[in-house]
Amino acid sequence: MKTITIGRGDGCNIYIDDESMSRRHAIIKIPTFGGMEIVDMSKNGTSVNGIRLRPNVPFPVSRKDVVTFADVAQLDWAKVPDPLKYYKLGALIVGGLIVLLLAIWLAKSLFSGSKEEPVKPAIEQVEKSVPPSEQQVETTKEEPAEEAADDKAEPQTPAATEGKETTSDTYDPVKEFNKAVQAGKERRVAEERARQQKAKEQQKQKEQKQKEQKQKEQQKEQQKQEDSKQPSDGNSSKKEYKPEMI
Repeated sequence: MKTITIGRGDGCNIYIDDESMSRRHAIIKIPTFGGMEIVDMSKNGTSVNGIRLRPNVPFPVSRKDVVTFADVAQLDWAKVPDPLKYYKLGALIVGGLIVLLLAIWLAKSLFSGSKEEPVKPAIEQVEKSVPPSEQQVETTKEEPAEEAADDKAEPQTPAATEGKETTSDTYDPVKEFNKAVQAGKERRVAEERARQQKAKEQQKQKEQKQKEQKQKEQQKEQQKQEDSKQPSDGNSSKKEYKPEMI
């Protein structure tokens, strides 16, 4: 923390030559970080923005405030050092460097982007990525020889010409894609049917087990009822005691 003394004394940092000023009229406390404070130490008083300060009581102050001493002199803030001056200057320099680097990077990206080749249409890329299969190429090569042999053996019929036209068609990726989609749908339908059939069979097995369990319970109940209806011969279990004759 730095302390600036103000007054008409010889050792003051800010000297004001006036009889109304005290030798050590006031001091300003300047911390490295934080707000400044002014302390009045005079007889004739110190005012901040027209407010008179209490003696020996710190009061917060900034460089925008108007400080008056004994109603005769005003504080010149240019004579008060600013500890944050160098920090502000460093922040401005760093900000300027960041802006400059961003501008250079943008300029390089723009120049490099202008030299790139134009993007080809998606249709051409799809056609190149899906070439005709080797089997279809072989069939198209073998078809002319087979047709020549057929011409020598038998005359061409409308049905034969239709079959040849269908085999000589070029490879259509859209049709192949549609076929694959249709096959996938049929496979999913078949799997769903198999799953439903399996669920029905499991349900039937469960119902069959429940029926068998009920039948067993009914048989047990009938057996108990039959056993309870049979008369019990109590006399047969008891034997008469007869004394032996000597």
